[in-house]
Amino acid sequence: MKKNGFSLIELMIVVAIIGILAAIAYPNYLNHITKTRRTDGQTALLDLASRLERFYSENHTYAGATVAGLMGSNQSQENWYTLSITSQNASGFTLQARPNNAQGRDDTRCQTLTLNNLGIKGIAAGPAGNPTANVDDCW
Repeated sequence: MKKNGFSLIELMIVVAIIGILAAIAYPNYLNHITKTRRTDGQTALLDLASRLERFYSENHTYAGATVAGLMGSNQSQENWYTLSITSQNASGFTLQARPNNAQGRDDTRCQTLTLNNLGIKGIAAGPAGNPTANVDDCW
C-alpha cells in the first residue's frame, strides 16, 4: 500500500532547518538595516560641512553659522540623525550626527558620527554608551 504525505520526522527536520536559517539571517538583516541608516547620518554631515564651507567662502569665517540656517532643519534627510555644530570659531568647526529613535537603540557600535573642517571623520559615545568600533567601520 502506497502512503501519501510527509511523516512527522520529515516535517520536524524541515521546521528545524527553517529555524536555523532564520536565526542566522535575521541578525544579518538587522545589521544591514543599521548600516543603511548610518549612511543617512554620513551624508547629512558631509552636506552640512559643504554648506559650512560655502558659508566660509562668503563670510570668511565659520562663526555665526547655524545648522537650521544652513540646512533648514537639524534633522538628517531620513530623520535617523540629529545634526549639531559642537565647536565653531572663525577658522574651524566640528560637526556631530547623533542617532535618533531605532537607530540610536540599534547602532550600539558607532553611535555618534563626527566630522571637522579638516575632513577628519570620527565616532563618539552616544545614548547607548561607548562605541566599540573603529572609525573605518563606521565611516
